[in-house]
Amino acid sequence: RIYDLPAQPVPIYMAAEGPKSMYKAGKYGDGLISDSKSAVEPEMRQAFEEGAREAGKDPSQMPILAEHFVVVGGKAEAEESARIWRFIPNAWTEFVNNPDPRDILRRAEQELSLEDVYKNWLVSDDPDEHAQSIQKLLDAGVTQVYVHSGQFDQQRVIDFYGNEVLPRLRGKQTRERSA
Repeated sequence: RIYDLPAQPVPIYMAAEGPKSMYKAGKYGDGLISDSKSAVEPEMRQAFEEGAREAGKDPSQMPILAEHFVVVGGKAEAEESARIWRFIPNAWTEFVNNPDPRDILRRAEQELSLEDVYKNWLVSDDPDEHAQSIQKLLDAGVTQVYVHSGQFDQQRVIDFYGNEVLPRLRGKQTRERSA
């Protein structure tokens, strides 16, 4: 039993990628977690919004979090990350019911090239490209972006975003507010 209840109920976000799970996330959740493609895809958003409206909620007031895979660098860094995350493209369709991580890795290596893994990621060392990709998500209604970088040099990613990308985004927001 919890004796010190929070003043407001803790929001529960639901993860979803397909139309059925998007609908359920809208209906039962307080917010959505999805990948950056599904979070902005019209069919998926429509399913999420329909579920929310059916439950009497205003979907425009519900948070949407998008997981945005990025690589700070070029092909070498992308391949380095793809080796670790090779299972991701087939995680929910092929591997979700497989309890053996060694088998998942073996099958992923057989079924997916490294390029298959990172082809939908942002791979760049240009801070403007990174800022623009996040701004595009925000403009499409995403309210929170989870920047997911699987590369080994995490300090490089943190410094790059802290020093180069976030100031560009904050500058744009400041300019829009003052206009």
